[in-house]
Amino acid sequence: MAFDHLSLPHRITGLYNSPYGPGKQVVVVTPSDETLANIDNREAHGKSLKEKTSVITGEWTDDLKERKEQGLPKIPDSIPLFLQVDPKKEIFNPDSLRSFGIEIISEEDNGYLIGASADLNLTTLRDKIEKFLKEEGKFRNKASQLWDIVTGKQWRIDHILSKSLLKKWDEIDDAELLVVDIAIACHIHIPAYPNRGNEDEITEDEITEDKFQEKVARWEEKKRKAEIEWDEVSFDRQAELENFISEHQGVLISDYVNSSDSFSCRIEINGKGLKDLVLNYPYLFEVEEYDNLEQSLSIGEEFTGQNELIITGPEDDDPNVCVIDSGIEENHILLEKAIDNNHSISYVKGQEKIVSDCVAGGGHGTRVAGAILYSKFPITEAVKLNTWIQNARVLDDNNRMQSNLYPPDLMKDIIEHYNDNYNTRIFNMSITSRKGHITTRMSKWAESIDRETWEKDILFVIPTGNLKKRQIENYLNNGSSYADYLLLKKSRISNPSQSLFSLTVGSICNGEYEDDDLKSIGELDFPSSFTRTGLGLWGSIKPELVEYGGDYVLEKTGSNKLASQKKETSLHLVRSTLNGGPATSVDGIGTSFSAPRVSAILAELNRLFPEQSTLLYKALIVQSARWPNKIFNENARLNFLRLFGYGIPNLERATTNTDYRVTLVNSLEISPKEADIYEVKLPESIRRVGDSFDILVEVTLTFKAVPRRTRVGFRSYLSGWVDWHSSKLGETAEEFEKRLIEGDFNPEDEDNDINHENITWIIQSRSNGGINDVKLNNNTVQKDWAILKSNKLTESFCIGVVGHAGWDKDLKSLMPYSLVVSFEAINRDLEIYNDIRIENEVGIKVEV
Repeated sequence: MAFDHLSLPHRITGLYNSPYGPGKQVVVVTPSDETLANIDNREAHGKSLKEKTSVITGEWTDDLKERKEQGLPKIPDSIPLFLQVDPKKEIFNPDSLRSFGIEIISEEDNGYLIGASADLNLTTLRDKIEKFLKEEGKFRNKASQLWDIVTGKQWRIDHILSKSLLKKWDEIDDAELLVVDIAIACHIHIPAYPNRGNEDEITEDEITEDKFQEKVARWEEKKRKAEIEWDEVSFDRQAELENFISEHQGVLISDYVNSSDSFSCRIEINGKGLKDLVLNYPYLFEVEEYDNLEQSLSIGEEFTGQNELIITGPEDDDPNVCVIDSGIEENHILLEKAIDNNHSISYVKGQEKIVSDCVAGGGHGTRVAGAILYSKFPITEAVKLNTWIQNARVLDDNNRMQSNLYPPDLMKDIIEHYNDNYNTRIFNMSITSRKGHITTRMSKWAESIDRETWEKDILFVIPTGNLKKRQIENYLNNGSSYADYLLLKKSRISNPSQSLFSLTVGSICNGEYEDDDLKSIGELDFPSSFTRTGLGLWGSIKPELVEYGGDYVLEKTGSNKLASQKKETSLHLVRSTLNGGPATSVDGIGTSFSAPRVSAILAELNRLFPEQSTLLYKALIVQSARWPNKIFNENARLNFLRLFGYGIPNLERATTNTDYRVTLVNSLEISPKEADIYEVKLPESIRRVGDSFDILVEVTLTFKAVPRRTRVGFRSYLSGWVDWHSSKLGETAEEFEKRLIEGDFNPEDEDNDINHENITWIIQSRSNGGINDVKLNNNTVQKDWAILKSNKLTESFCIGVVGHAGWDKDLKSLMPYSLVVSFEAINRDLEIYNDIRIENEVGIKVEV
């Protein structure tokens, strides 16, 4: 029997009792060795910085004079700089460059920063260096943290250009026309949120609060003015850029796409103009060559028919899934009743009225749409469809994206069209680049998806991308073994699947095959030989999920083994019949077809819980995921996360419960420095001392915050972040509350308490170290699990959700989140659902 999810009782909200601060644990961060060496060698270091400053200002003056003589376009009055600072952000906060008179343009790896100074003499920078040399002032050692000021312009070529452009840079002719994507920084400083300061002499609480609120009001006014200034500065920089491009006979192809600290666009420009832009434009921090995003389509020759079916279409209020792809054969016998064809749209230039899937070999988008609607073939009985498919065609007949379509701009248009007008919340985009994602900062495409997800209640499902068949053959023929090559850097997930707010889906094998000559490369439920893998950007857990996407078979003998396809390891999919052929075929493989299987589960969650947020859908589907049985009980390893993420999702676990499993859910908003505490009361019937049942406890948290592009690192990318903490075995709800909520708790009490035992969570366990090289709280999807003996459980199991500040200084800002907690008698030997339901029917919320 299936049972509903329960409400997770919210116990209390209060200020987070951080273990760090006055009278608590002290975090000592020592400067890097080079910083200390610079202090010891003060004169040599200061003299070197002074000399390089003079070289840069002199060269800039000469460049401006030369530009004027050559009649080159005017550029903004700001000197580009490339600096290396102490990479420990606890020692040197990149934003402190403002005190040197330098605006941060972008943060790079290893402490490098691109900056710009409107002070053309670098007077403030020189003054800081002089005070360092003379050991004057409160910050007399600050310049020791400024390791280097790089002269010349080679750094701009090395750090601003994409790898593909860098390779061809010396071969670009001045007259050659190029289509490139560029990013321009536009950062406005906002001061830190006020603190209460030293108010020991004030004894009346209401006076202290009044004075503090006056501080907050003044700060909020400064923030409001800064936001207005950002609009003005970005408008000015866009106008300057357009003039620059125009004078080089270039054109702006796309609209501007804004981020919190930058904007980006696609342009066409000649080689001479591109070189001038890259070498001299001070606010530029990224240039990439246009990628046509050609999607591979691996198909065999195993065709099959499908008996006629009685198909009933979705109800009017059933959910939509927008398929962003190559179009769909909308009159297909298996699809037509579920196609929302009144709202189909083609973005393909010259084919705006053609929404069909014209890709040869049975199509791409048609297969994706079919994989959302049908979980398996053949079907022998009548079928009821519960999802509307919306068709956004963005790929042409060759399965490519035209240069006039700038992906960040395109995402905004598609989301506005479908979400604003038709309340579409699930978007399946089985389109990725052909190479691994860039590893320094979030790409423009991925950030645009994150930004739209922050602003709207939507969720993107994106595949990890595929390795080419030739790559796989080369790896296997040259000594690399399956699945070692999947863990190489070149096999990392493709752009934009590193998007932090999207669900990224990898592929696993749906079957195995072997005969005298051929053998499938992977095993059932193990990674497909072509699937790209994690981790994602900044060590995030990507993919989050894996689903069936098929596999190749390989020749058993020979020095040059070739990969091919067999129906036993391919997917049975709907195919386009526009160019002839049957309605379905067992011939498709690829992550493009594993992603829509996840979209199908999300659509069902949307149908069952239409009033809930997509954050909860994401939490529920990840909560349902599990590693394959062969490795579930093995010692957890980093490679499991890289290959499987959190595992294979399960529709039943995501949507319902059984006698042996109970799932509790809640969704709220939280501010930095706040903590929400949830309490699940566990009845005595499942924690008797004499019993020893295995109870699987699973916790999943999802959240979102405001992204920005120019900084490096998870907590610099987001305006804030959220994580969760659990109670210990033997710890009461009151003790946990005291530990997490600001109050009288003494950390020494925790160290001396031998009655409390840490839960050995699989990924992030403090007692056993968890999985090395992964920080669970560096993810917007945080799932962990543990198997506990029932007699170790106590009367209450508590979870604390904590908000933290990121780049946003506003401590009143809110971050939405969803939390899911499940208990399961993993061996199905103890019925728990009803007893836990009865014990937790009434929840009490308290504000402190």
